Amino acid sequence: MAIVKTNRLRWQWLSAVGLSVTLWGQVGVAAEKVSLVYPPFGTFNIDVSDLSTFAKTGNASPELTFLIRLLPSDQGANLREALTESVQIEATSVSQFVSSPTGQAFLQRIGEVIRTDTDRNGGQALGQALKTAAASSSGLNFLGVLKAFPGQSVNVNGDLGLRAVGAFTRAVNEERRTREFIIRLAELQRPVTLPTGGISPAQPGPLQWQRQTIQFVNPNRSPNGIPADLYVPTGTAAAAPLIVISHGLASDRLTFAYLAQHLATHGFAVLAVTHPGSDANKIGSFLSGAPVDYEDLPQDWAQRPLDLKYGIDAVATLVQQTPGLNIDTNNVGLFGQSMGGFTVLAAAGGTVDWAAVQQRCQAIANDLFVFNVSAPLQCRSIAASSQPTNYTDPRVKAVIAVNPVSSVLIGPSGMATIKVPTLIISGSKDVFAPPLVEQVQPFSELTASPRYLAMLVPGTHFSTIGVSEAGVLPVPNDLIGPDPRQAHPFVKGISAAFFGVFNRQNEQLRPFLSQTFATQLTQQTPFQTYWVDRINPQQLQEVIAGRIGTQPTRR
Repeated sequence: MAIVKTNRLRWQWLSAVGLSVTLWGQVGVAAEKVSLVYPPFGTFNIDVSDLSTFAKTGNASPELTFLIRLLPSDQGANLREALTESVQIEATSVSQFVSSPTGQAFLQRIGEVIRTDTDRNGGQALGQALKTAAASSSGLNFLGVLKAFPGQSVNVNGDLGLRAVGAFTRAVNEERRTREFIIRLAELQRPVTLPTGGISPAQPGPLQWQRQTIQFVNPNRSPNGIPADLYVPTGTAAAAPLIVISHGLASDRLTFAYLAQHLATHGFAVLAVTHPGSDANKIGSFLSGAPVDYEDLPQDWAQRPLDLKYGIDAVATLVQQTPGLNIDTNNVGLFGQSMGGFTVLAAAGGTVDWAAVQQRCQAIANDLFVFNVSAPLQCRSIAASSQPTNYTDPRVKAVIAVNPVSSVLIGPSGMATIKVPTLIISGSKDVFAPPLVEQVQPFSELTASPRYLAMLVPGTHFSTIGVSEAGVLPVPNDLIGPDPRQAHPFVKGISAAFFGVFNRQNEQLRPFLSQTFATQLTQQTPFQTYWVDRINPQQLQEVIAGRIGTQPTRR
């Protein structure tokens, strides 16, 4: 996902407007009056003017003071700033999102809590308020949305609001317990002695490289072709294994150029693909107000793994036609992030049971308290006209999936069909692909051997990607986390070691697949890395439920 930083935005504000899971987010919105229907205490009303006064001066009316006391202390302390903190998003971007199928589903869900003054679902009214507020000169902020909400008042279902708070709190606690459990498991890993001779996989290799841009065709997509950058090491007699990189939503083949270049110096050929339909150019056009064909995203989910197959085929053909181009296209490693994480897991053997996907998506649609932001995006896949079940490419020998979003699409049975060595990298503060649901549980469902899970703390969904000033998604700084460039040494070092062991069969590099090396890679950075090679699924479920502590037994 290509990103561009925006003004600082506190999570409390995002929670209130985006997820409606903090209590204040359930208090309601109205043009003149805020109302909270909260049995058995009755209805509480607050004038929007009182909120404006509080935001400007810090002076709260008696009614507002009472409601502030209901908030968790950390959110109450930040409420004043949250009311007026703005995020600069183009009005056309907000309008496009509100009108999209995902946006409509999102608003319908919130509208069960935030209702109109006639006690109807308030999703459409909220959508109109978001569009109006985004068009104002002050940018999109909570007070602006309040003032733009149509109608004299709004009825807010306080009971549903409190249930949402409870569900969100449980989700947060489950993530915390999971993180603590991973940390304890990693701490039980015995130190290893890292080789001192030769070049460390964390350092640039000895080889030079050349890059060329190629075009290939996935016959199920537009005949215009798919662009990809091919990095080829020079000065080596051995055939180079081929590593294929799959980007996430709103990214392109340049997002992991830093990794491609690093791997090329270590003797790997690298093919970095741009997936049409979910790339930076497509999402950028969408955010600029261009008409969107909503069939693109469902079709992109279904075609992404096939893009990799046809990309490998294209390189194989190029090798046959180009004397001296020494690339082993039967020895392939895959690297993907976010949506690209699903892509590479599917191509590595993770099967998709579309009937099960349909069932999961129906359950998600019926559950008001699902806080997995990636789930509705994954569910867009069920509208694809073509739905292959098995994307397995036998040329794939190893796979790295970073922040993968695949729980809905691949699921437990699909993860169990992956047979090649697998590394899943997670971020402890990933709010877009929650670590427990999207990485830790799927890791516990793997039967592949060996398999590894690395958790970056405090990693986010953006911690491993290349930061671009031309990024198309306006992401608040708090959600980006520490400068992603500080995590690049970890990504480069661990990827070179992983593919070195499983694609180059270099056993001297195996000690680098360890907690010892992971710790070394993130020293003197804001990140800490925790590395495990197995999780007991039953013990994980007990930890999640809080029935046992997070301290595992040394094996």
